[in-house]
Amino acid sequence: MTSSATPSRWPGGASCVVCVTVHMDGPAVEAGKGLNHLGIHSRGRYAARRGIPRSLEVLARHGIPASYFMCGYDAELYPGLMREVHAAGHEIAAHGYRHEGWELGGEEVELLERTHAILSDCVGEAPVGWCSPSGRKSAVTLPTLRRLGYVYDCSEKDEDLPYLATVDGAVAEDFVILPNNTVSLDDAPLYVQGQATAAEALANWMQELEAIAEGDGYLHFIVHPRAGYGSGTPARMAAVDRFLAAARAVPGLRFMTLRDLAAHCLAQPQSWRSPRA
Repeated sequence: MTSSATPSRWPGGASCVVCVTVHMDGPAVEAGKGLNHLGIHSRGRYAARRGIPRSLEVLARHGIPASYFMCGYDAELYPGLMREVHAAGHEIAAHGYRHEGWELGGEEVELLERTHAILSDCVGEAPVGWCSPSGRKSAVTLPTLRRLGYVYDCSEKDEDLPYLATVDGAVAEDFVILPNNTVSLDDAPLYVQGQATAAEALANWMQELEAIAEGDGYLHFIVHPRAGYGSGTPARMAAVDRFLAAARAVPGLRFMTLRDLAAHCLAQPQSWRSPRA
């Protein structure tokens, strides 16, 4: 499919933009499944103790701003960590309350509002971005987020480029979809379904970087700082480090938070119309 967006429309004339997103997926994941945070179910605590600090060190060394997607439950457990991420200049975005992996029904609006309030109070700034923790959305999701002041959703996997959202049946020029590729630019599927090694994941990311830099120019890279299905452990974070170093060396490439990319898109909404169904 051909989009009206071209690389010349990226901020500052960049040829490619890279958005690094870190999905904490702390103990909220286990809490959402009714499990405790101990023993085999303690990998979410690893994210808080080791994974996130490790990710902050890597990003600081490369001077890269990132978007951190946090669950409300994790913010309640680790408010100081959330503030540390925010103080380092990174965006805090919403990722459910307990990383809900079930149909929410009548709970949905209350959970969106609760998480929004927790994150806003924790870091003193309201989130403007959201990613579904399970990929699930309903007819009330985007209208509720829009009412709360959100301007982007990055849950969709149906395009290579940003596009305006459809909210309440109409194209919204104040809300943009920033799609993500959970097949090959998200560490979790590679390490879980693909059973990849860190070296294999890095090789895959490098191939995507080369192709995207020569093509549409939008790369949305997802890191989970957990142990287990994430990149929180030393060898896996080292692969993230090497990938970011390689991306920094690409001429004309620019790193952005999703919040800043959304602001860029919404400043010229005519360039980001919804794709054909």
